Amino acid sequence: MEPPQSPPSDAGRRPPGEGAGAGAPAEIQPKPGSTDTQPTPPLSAAERTREARARRRRAIRQFLIVGLCFAALLCLGAVAVGFLYYDRATKPDLSTPEHVTRKYLEAYLIDRDELKASKYRCSDASALDEIRALRADIDDRQRRFGAAYSFSVDRVNEISKAGDEARMAVDLILSMVSEGQSIREVEHWEVTARNENGWRVCGAHETD
Repeated sequence: MEPPQSPPSDAGRRPPGEGAGAGAPAEIQPKPGSTDTQPTPPLSAAERTREARARRRRAIRQFLIVGLCFAALLCLGAVAVGFLYYDRATKPDLSTPEHVTRKYLEAYLIDRDELKASKYRCSDASALDEIRALRADIDDRQRRFGAAYSFSVDRVNEISKAGDEARMAVDLILSMVSEGQSIREVEHWEVTARNENGWRVCGAHETD
């Protein structure tokens, strides 16, 4: 007779979730590829204040930079406009030989402004010796006799023009006051002009 067999033991087999750690919750592992992050804790009142101040400072800096750039552009524009206005205001009008002749004689004989007269004069001014001699003679008379002389330009007419050369007939009025008496004398001159990037006076001589 075979001895009776004992029932199989359940010691080596335990269902899932049982055993020593059966009562503890299982650890939750994040799913592979998950981007879930822990929520950002709310800012404190001091941190919110600091962040607001930083935003204000950034806004102020940007405003100042834009304002400075705008002011610089305005300054550059004003300088450019001023330069153009000054250039136009000081640039002599050399468009016609008659106008240049009148302006040269007024600058040289009436205003006695050598710099202004040079703007209306040719680069070769050797043919202007007679007009220089006329002014020197009048200055000498004023020193010797104490008489007051003055010039005026009466008539300037173009008598011929060929290419870059032109000739003008000019009437110069010489007025003098001596011993209470006023004396007026008319001198007739011929002036030549040349177009050198604009008309300029090159020569002058008295015709009678």
